[in-house]
Amino acid sequence: MFPWKDPSEYPLTDKAKQALAKWDPIRDTVARGCEPKGMPTIIEQPYPIEFVDQHDTILLRMEEYDTVRTLHMASKGPAQVQPKTRLGYSTGHWEGKTLVVETSRIDWGYFDPSGVPQGSGLSVVEQFTPSADGSRLNYTMVVTDSETFTRPVELHRVWVRRPGEEVKPYNCASAKARATH
Repeated sequence: MFPWKDPSEYPLTDKAKQALAKWDPIRDTVARGCEPKGMPTIIEQPYPIEFVDQHDTILLRMEEYDTVRTLHMASKGPAQVQPKTRLGYSTGHWEGKTLVVETSRIDWGYFDPSGVPQGSGLSVVEQFTPSADGSRLNYTMVVTDSETFTRPVELHRVWVRRPGEEVKPYNCASAKARATH
């Protein structure tokens, strides 16, 4: 899982604190049923992930909600002319063995599962770096959102490679049942 912080540990703006105070976990998460998560919340999912290189794009397949993010490795024009989506618009490039991904144009209301809101101008810079032996994928996310945070927020996680593990079709109802037991 992702090491989300307690909301009180984030450098929240007054506007974000007010919005967070109105957040209702039942109304704003449970009542949504199996609605897929958006960026950056979806990154916290605990299931397998897979990168599929398609030359001009890399698909980041995540098991939860059968999510597929498209990472544009070749320019499709300025990000600001792209439509806003739940996962945003992502462009990537390589810095050595590190895949660096910049995402903006995100149309998703929450920064994390605890209801921290996010603004319309949010941007995320991610770094995916494999360990030297290929057994781990180190991840860093830096989020800049002047509507929500008084300074950028940086989070880290690691995925561990498990040979034979694969991204499987997701069944939200079964996952919810497992989570409640």
